Amino acid sequence: MNDLDTETSAELRAVRTKGIYNPESRDYDKTVVVFEGGRVSELRDDVPNDVPLVADHDGVAIPGLVDAHSHATIRPWEGDQIGQLGAHRTTATVKAVNNLRTDLEAGTTTMRLMAEEGYLDVRLAEAEQSGEIESPRLLPSGIHLTPTDGHGMVHSATDGVEEIRRRIRENMREGATHTKFFATGGISSDTGSPGQSQYSREEIQMIVDETHRHEKHVATHAHGGAGARMAIEEGVDTIEHANLFGDEEIDMLEGSDQYVVGNFAIGSHPRGIETGDADNPAIMAKLRESRVKSADAWQQILETDVNIAIGTDSMHGYMYYEAGKIVELGATTERALNAATLDAARAIDREDEVGSVTPGKRGDLVLLDDDPTADISALENPAGVFKDGVRVA
Repeated sequence: MNDLDTETSAELRAVRTKGIYNPESRDYDKTVVVFEGGRVSELRDDVPNDVPLVADHDGVAIPGLVDAHSHATIRPWEGDQIGQLGAHRTTATVKAVNNLRTDLEAGTTTMRLMAEEGYLDVRLAEAEQSGEIESPRLLPSGIHLTPTDGHGMVHSATDGVEEIRRRIRENMREGATHTKFFATGGISSDTGSPGQSQYSREEIQMIVDETHRHEKHVATHAHGGAGARMAIEEGVDTIEHANLFGDEEIDMLEGSDQYVVGNFAIGSHPRGIETGDADNPAIMAKLRESRVKSADAWQQILETDVNIAIGTDSMHGYMYYEAGKIVELGATTERALNAATLDAARAIDREDEVGSVTPGKRGDLVLLDDDPTADISALENPAGVFKDGVRVA
């Protein structure tokens, strides 16, 4: 590969490959992408005479990856994720910057963050926008909503409909792009079982109504059970994890516009919870149960037309694993690619900006040596990453 890319995003430049993956057609279309002003200007099969060729890659290209669910500061393999969220802000910021750079180098150019304490996610998003840090494009949620002593509680709890209304308004004022709340308990803490409902129906209604009034979307942590079903019924936009889903939850989602966002590395990769919380018997017991039930749940989900996306849930650099896991569970390679690109962009309400290499959208591109539609593991080692038309890795 010839890499001559030293220009700024405002300048015109071209990248040539053997084919550019189109998530709409689920095939390769055109070989040359032209960037201008940080966006895709055109797709073609030749390099214009007046446009510098900044990369000539003897392989294929896909859109920049969209991680639909992550946390900037957490490293699951270090254990005590709740403690990591509550770490000193200087410590958390340094870790976050390094984590986000890892994500970018692995091909993730857009990432939806699912909460930090003290609005650190919002400040990180501002730093990315100003060019102060090298990171995926960030969508922050502000402080997540969980009740007193609920799963995910660090320093901040939100109880009752009026507190919920106030918290959401404060988040939106700070710059949140969505609301994240915990409908059920989880795996990575001692608090609450994954099937336990954490909020009442009235509280969930307020979360959805107030967020939608701000014209933003709602994401809920929900493994299954009554909490998940109430969240689906009340109109949340994305359901995160879904490890305990059964026929009832899946039937509720079929034919809807809602998305299920899968996160697999944190629970099934040896570097995830298995390493970080090995000395916590309560978490290990929930992890073992989740592994069995998650495989069954997602095999059922993938047999339907339920909308899906994927995210790393803070397993930084592991989008390739997430895509590989849903192929292992029954998805086609094309569906897995879409879950990491265009479908993820739709899930996080950014389809107009990212998710495909389309004129007018952000100039995000990942160069691969091999074809991921033939073998999804081709995602693991990108040969190059472009964000806003500039090579960043």
